[in-house]
Amino acid sequence: MLAASMHKDTNGRAAALALAVAAGLVLLAGSAVYLLDRPAGSAWLVPPAWQAATDGRWFGAIGPWLPSFAHAFAFSVFTALVLPRRPGRAAAACVGWAAIDTLAEAGQHAAIAPALAAGLTSAFDGAPLAARIGRYFTQGSFDITDVLAGLAGSGVAYAALRRWWAPSETRFLFR
Repeated sequence: MLAASMHKDTNGRAAALALAVAAGLVLLAGSAVYLLDRPAGSAWLVPPAWQAATDGRWFGAIGPWLPSFAHAFAFSVFTALVLPRRPGRAAAACVGWAAIDTLAEAGQHAAIAPALAAGLTSAFDGAPLAARIGRYFTQGSFDITDVLAGLAGSGVAYAALRRWWAPSETRFLFR
């Protein structure tokens, strides 16, 4: 029923709202992993006192990679929704967030992280934010499943954007 009403909406407002709500809910689920399943102090944007540290009991097997999927999916959708309504621009938003997530994960690799953190601190004259971002890289750990989850999140976002915005044109990649 909801899908049928979205296809009839010529302005795409209902589809855009549905995508924004879906992206928000997915992002909320990804954020919940940090609150419920991760050890206190493990997320640099979440105060340690907010973290339950239940050692993966809430989200189980999907907990390790869900935040990467959620971040890439949600921000791909949010970015595409603020751009002019063109599949090519939606694709660019999704590819852009896939690249950002991949680079952020690669920056946590043990072979790269120390030099990256030192470079950030040096380039910004030891600014506290630069040091904090540097710690994100040195205290994180590279995981290929996070890369794959980020790529999947951006891919699913693009598929959702194409499906709701141009249901009769889904055979075309760009338009």
